[in-house]
Amino acid sequence: MNSSTHAIELSELSTHEPGQSLLNGNLGVVQGVKVKLSIRVGETEVSIGDLMNMRENHILKLNTSVDTPVDVLLEGNVVARGILVAVDDNFGVQISELPQVEKK
Repeated sequence: MNSSTHAIELSELSTHEPGQSLLNGNLGVVQGVKVKLSIRVGETEVSIGDLMNMRENHILKLNTSVDTPVDVLLEGNVVARGILVAVDDNFGVQISELPQVEKK
């Protein structure tokens, strides 16, 4: 199976008005608490032997395509999904999917 490797170019986004709130509900006193979010782009499986033989410039092919939303994780749990973007010289995530919240 032949694979091709190529760089991707991310286009600049226009400014959008904020959408739905990520955390609905009255959280009061905990609103100022900082949490660390992680972004999961994809996964791959390799043998220990392959891992030990990896060298600089080795490319790992992930199980996701470039147009698949990335997972936004809080403590290992998916809390949103989004599109990988460039913000100045950094990566960013534009939130595109939020979980459905059941109303009580």
